[in-house]
Amino acid sequence: MKIFCHQCGKTTNHECLCEREFKSDPNYEDPWGEVHRFTQCKGCDSFTYAIESWSIENWNPYTGAIESEWKTYPHGQGEREAIKQTSDLPPKVRLIYKEVIGAINAQLPVLTGIGLRALIEAVCREQGIEGKTLEALITGLADKGILSRTQADILHTHRFLGNAAAHEITPAQPTELVAALDIAENVLRTIYVLPGLSKQVKTGRKTESAQLVRAIKKQKMK
Repeated sequence: MKIFCHQCGKTTNHECLCEREFKSDPNYEDPWGEVHRFTQCKGCDSFTYAIESWSIENWNPYTGAIESEWKTYPHGQGEREAIKQTSDLPPKVRLIYKEVIGAINAQLPVLTGIGLRALIEAVCREQGIEGKTLEALITGLADKGILSRTQADILHTHRFLGNAAAHEITPAQPTELVAALDIAENVLRTIYVLPGLSKQVKTGRKTESAQLVRAIKKQKMK
């Protein structure tokens, strides 16, 4: 059978290891059914829990045939995945970030907005920024040179979006949430991921260091 593989990131061939089927009562006027399957990808060997469901309402307008809907776990097709470098994030920041990913995939806009606000505040606190308001904390990131002024100004959009979700219970539009999460992920990469990647680039550093040492010695000789 072909289903979405969360590890391969695409639809692949799977072997069904276990299957259980559930159906509505035969006398029920709106019949429905579910087939639960525990499967293994034939390409990467990862496991997927797949649920195939159908009801009388899900029919093809061209053929009239009833069609199935699929849900796969731990990740479904079209769901947003966390950045690959989550291990580089501090524990508290990583915990909140993963919960934000879960909220946006569950299509919970209010909780996603609140989570994004909490994520940025957690980053500020972890970086040692002091302030009584989120506005002061974000500005502090720029004052300490952790982010540029432009990045801090962009980050303030999380404050407005988070305030609306937390205090006014006003959900943001899906496109706004996606944009805000993109911004947050770029901040996480800038602060926690890029420094580690920079250390891996060593070509030319020894030569530059040697040149600096020679220049210092030459200056002392004068």
